[in-house]
Amino acid sequence: MTIVAVAGGSGDLGRLITDSLLKTGKHEVYITSRKTDYSSEDALVEQLTERNVRVVICTFIMDCDSASDAQLCLIRAADRCPCVERFIPSEFNVEYDVGDDILPYPEKRFHVAARRALEKTTTLEYAYIYPGMFMDYFGLPHVPSSLRPLCFFVDPENGLAVLPGNGEARMSMTFTTDAARYVALALELDKWPRVMTTASSTVSLNELVALFEKSLGRKLQVRYQPVEKLLKHEAFDLPTNVGIASRFPDRFPGGLEQLRGLIADLEAGVALGGFDFGKLGGHLDLVEAFQETAPAPRLIEDMVEEAWKDSREQPYGFQEVLYNAISVTPGSPGLFLIGSSVTFSHTASSPLGELSPDALAPLLRNAWLQVRQQYPALAAHNPLEGKTYTSPSSPADLEAWLAATFIVIPDKNKTWHDLWKTLVKTAHMTMYYLPQTRQLFLQGEHHTLDGRGLMNFWDRFFRALASPTPTHSLLHRTDGSEVTRLPPRSDDLLNTTSHPPNHGEQRAAKLLAPLAALTAPISLPVRTPLPAPSPHNAARTLHAPAATTAAIRAACKAQRLSVTAAWHAAAVLATQAIQAKRSAGNVRGTQFACFGNFDLRRYFPSDEDDDAPSALSNHHGVLPYVVDASPGRAFSAMARELGAFYGQDLGRGDGAVWSALGPMVRRMVPAFAALAAGAPSEETTPALSSLGVVDEFVKSRYGAWGVEEVWFGDTVTGPWLEHFMWAWRGRLVLNSCYNPAFYSPEEVEEFNKTVLEVLLDGLGVAERGKL
Repeated sequence: MTIVAVAGGSGDLGRLITDSLLKTGKHEVYITSRKTDYSSEDALVEQLTERNVRVVICTFIMDCDSASDAQLCLIRAADRCPCVERFIPSEFNVEYDVGDDILPYPEKRFHVAARRALEKTTTLEYAYIYPGMFMDYFGLPHVPSSLRPLCFFVDPENGLAVLPGNGEARMSMTFTTDAARYVALALELDKWPRVMTTASSTVSLNELVALFEKSLGRKLQVRYQPVEKLLKHEAFDLPTNVGIASRFPDRFPGGLEQLRGLIADLEAGVALGGFDFGKLGGHLDLVEAFQETAPAPRLIEDMVEEAWKDSREQPYGFQEVLYNAISVTPGSPGLFLIGSSVTFSHTASSPLGELSPDALAPLLRNAWLQVRQQYPALAAHNPLEGKTYTSPSSPADLEAWLAATFIVIPDKNKTWHDLWKTLVKTAHMTMYYLPQTRQLFLQGEHHTLDGRGLMNFWDRFFRALASPTPTHSLLHRTDGSEVTRLPPRSDDLLNTTSHPPNHGEQRAAKLLAPLAALTAPISLPVRTPLPAPSPHNAARTLHAPAATTAAIRAACKAQRLSVTAAWHAAAVLATQAIQAKRSAGNVRGTQFACFGNFDLRRYFPSDEDDDAPSALSNHHGVLPYVVDASPGRAFSAMARELGAFYGQDLGRGDGAVWSALGPMVRRMVPAFAALAAGAPSEETTPALSSLGVVDEFVKSRYGAWGVEEVWFGDTVTGPWLEHFMWAWRGRLVLNSCYNPAFYSPEEVEEFNKTVLEVLLDGLGVAERGKL
């Protein structure tokens, strides 16, 4: 048997080559250990001679001087060793001995140095093996691979492709296991040509995009950029790469800038023809040489189909159409991105004592996976055409999802407030754990969860913590059965068909008409001209004392008012008062335009139980309403009017209202889409959302786990407040999310405080002086 030494044989590609050599049954493999002294030629000669090594294969990652120096020393030692006959250097890519006009890759200098060293040898037969681009990158994370993730040209999970030039550059590719197999087969050749290739597929970048689109069953958003952008490292960052840079700081200590440079250099090499083996002459094609005796290699079209064929696509429901219209690419700030935090406690349940914050991380991670398995829509993403869910085909798929969506923040100085401030869109719902403060922060898009869905999520999450399923069992649930638990659309559970055909459109126009007829709107003054929105988010939260909250609830009960209706009336009058105070000429509007939120789950069929897929989804609807706040109108009159609005039984009095919801949202889309695209907005009336009593959905205790504090919000890119109200543990909470370009913290705090003061005054509660 031939004895083969594989330097770096425990690495990504080295391990595959080692396995392929052993599978032939023709080779004995010696893996040089990490303890090998690659600075001593004498020591290397002694090791190779002692084991009677005939072939040396180097698989170092050639990205630094130390790796290059080690390979150069290994080449010289192999040339001196009497038993070594053949040498394969770490050249597993493309032709490196070319100018920057073909391959602008700085690290190629290490490969060129190895070539010059091999040219000086006198006893070695050597060859360069070119796989081209590794095909695995276009299947990750859905195909098993030893490679660590990187995203080139196509970002299928985010529905995006960015191609250099006109996209016609051609790229030759090999799957890593095939490349390793052909390296082993090359040892069977009696004589080596200088260059051998293993590429099984060569396609243009446009053809590659078409393969993805065919497998996904949908079009990708395709952008083209000049090659010069790549050469200057000014290229567009694919969203998946943004996430990779942030998740793997050890790999990329230079962060996104370092990763951008790496991607840009390799993509530029493709654009300039460096990866097109059709232009390569004087080489041996190993795929062709062994086509009669070796199994066929994997082709790019088959690999893409295998990796992406299990996607499930669902057209957007009527309320999701709006969120789709304002959607941004991952990594970007956006409108109506949702965030929610929980501060928790954990009580020791064993005689060993309390677990450390770091020791809790695996338990939290397991609960996150457990909820995902029960509610797979959490792992869906939201491209332009509709929600897409990919069923995991292996435990590795689930591990990859966990790595991307459960993130531990070790920084002791960070809280969920910091995550909220810098919140940008992620490809999937993402959970952050801050061990030092025992806080969890969930973020995502409104496509996936509404307010009720967020509260249900925290309940199901802590249920999973209290009754965990073993991680091993969860990771092996990859039979695809979870697709039956994807939630239906509201459209599928409500009768949204218009009878007669145009009645829904007519009803939508009637519902929206009052908004177009405003003559004296109530709004919050902001400075003009409007500044550009900030990319950051802000919020101010007011917690009413428990005694004050109890007095509010008692007063509402005595006056037969809902707390939501009373709070809404208070927000109307508070906005009106601040408008008069801050505006020139004491302007005081009399009409407060708003959209009231309604949970549509109560109208779903009775078989939609508490644990139905719709529990963790987006099933809220909105209806427009204009409150009359003319001078002299009593707080109680407004509150009763609003109580009737929120208390209406949708569909019972007007069955056609369901058919109007879709047309109504579609009429609203252009204005919101323009806002999301950066158009200025003069809308400064606060948007109001009541989550009710959170304790009715989230318990304060789940076995050893306690929920101490909760928070909910969504992002704002325009000059209005997103004002929320909820109750938690006997305290009323007022939370205003805003864009810091338009309001100061003091102005928002004044708004929250004024709402509470007006609420107490309107209800006649004597607690006002205690605030």
